[in-house]
Amino acid sequence: MTDRPNDNRAYATLSERFSTASKLAGARALLFWDSQTNMPAGGAWARGEEMAAIDAVSSDLLAAPDSMDLLEAADEALDALSPPERANLVEMRRIARHQAAAPKALQVEKARLIAALQQDWLAAKQDDDFLRFARGFEKLLPVHREIAALKGQALGLSPYDALMDEVDPGLTTATVDPIFADLEAYLPALLTEVVERQAGWPDPIPFQGDFSVERQRALAQALLEAVGHTNANCRIDNAPHPFALAGSPGDNRFTTRFDADNIRFAILATLHEAGHSLYEAGLPRDLAFSPVGAARGATAHESQSLMVEMQAGRSREFIGWLAPQMQAAFGGPAEGWTVSNVLNAYRRVGQGYIRVEADEISYPLHIILRYRLEQGLLSGDLKVADLPEAWNALSQRLFGRRPPNNAQGCLQDIHWAMGLFGYFPNYALGATFAAQLFERANQDDPGIRAGLADGDFGPYRDWVRPRIHQRASQVSFADLVQDATGAPFSAEALKRHLRHRYLEEEAP
Repeated sequence: MTDRPNDNRAYATLSERFSTASKLAGARALLFWDSQTNMPAGGAWARGEEMAAIDAVSSDLLAAPDSMDLLEAADEALDALSPPERANLVEMRRIARHQAAAPKALQVEKARLIAALQQDWLAAKQDDDFLRFARGFEKLLPVHREIAALKGQALGLSPYDALMDEVDPGLTTATVDPIFADLEAYLPALLTEVVERQAGWPDPIPFQGDFSVERQRALAQALLEAVGHTNANCRIDNAPHPFALAGSPGDNRFTTRFDADNIRFAILATLHEAGHSLYEAGLPRDLAFSPVGAARGATAHESQSLMVEMQAGRSREFIGWLAPQMQAAFGGPAEGWTVSNVLNAYRRVGQGYIRVEADEISYPLHIILRYRLEQGLLSGDLKVADLPEAWNALSQRLFGRRPPNNAQGCLQDIHWAMGLFGYFPNYALGATFAAQLFERANQDDPGIRAGLADGDFGPYRDWVRPRIHQRASQVSFADLVQDATGAPFSAEALKRHLRHRYLEEEAP
């Protein structure tokens, strides 16, 4: 073993390397954003090479031969570190283990395959051509399995838990399984009960007006400002699959999908991604470009987007503000834009096949479906060729219906084309955490709902920023939940919320 420095110079060296890698990650994120919004399709092969080069340089920084020695030396000088620096050291050690687990060549190969597969997925979804996607996915999956196995060995976790740890530190299948079992047992019956209740409601009056992209963009801008963004720190673009990215402090970008045939989706997608960007905008600037200054994992991030989109954005108070905004933006017959009609349209459940368009009750079931399938894909128990039928069969069990085609079934999400395994659970866990947070937030500050009625997320931002955003990754996820809500993580608040909103609240 090489001689190690025995003071906090080791920490300083590590901190500089991780800061550089974080800045490179911001540049990589912008390359990805461009590939989804502006890049001609012919640039996919070169973009894959560019992103793979950044991955290679980052891997060299984070998994350098002396990294473990430096981490041990920094551990020996803990007394010289502040609490945020100690938390940063924990995060650096976790990331370094992930980076060192798989050979750089294997990680570069994965990046190249993903860049090509994303373009295949776009075409496959558009043409409902599963075989086009399957050919590339068959090449990616063995590489992904090998990386997952190596990470699991390095971290002492199962391959799937290792992939979860990469995006959601501190969460494993031991956390996910009981929550998902609880929701899987509870939600289908609730969904049936709500559908029966809503059968007695009048059909929503169809929205009519000028739904041009320009008018949708103008309303999206108003929503962006209501949530708390400005043009000085945020921009919206159009993409096939809405997403937000963590670029750099003060530069928050997200995409939505403007759809003249489904303006409800465009509005909800805008709120969802604006919630992600709100989290990024609220992270502590003095910890920027350090692991401890990043968001506390995918579940915490998703809780913020779903807080804005579902908990607040579908509340009676916010829709009371939104309905006249929609009328002003789109025109058309006034009876379609009454608060009761918009609320009626937004509260309808049990219809459709698309996760990002799903109602609040169906949404976690969409994630449970994917969770079961990707575990089988990763283990090899489920073959790629069998994915469409496995998807359709599980959809029948959870929802009582099968999608009419693969574009609305197993091809609807980009995540597997991006190599994101172990990522889907955070969507349902995020909805669970969002309900727990929103319940406590309104107990602490009854003015939050009054603010939403005025199209103002300010009271909510004031409550959540010190409890979630400013804490970044300085504490564990379990502590973040406990400190913010006063209770451990569970599905109880989500179940209370869904029963109250869909069965106990007055009908529209």
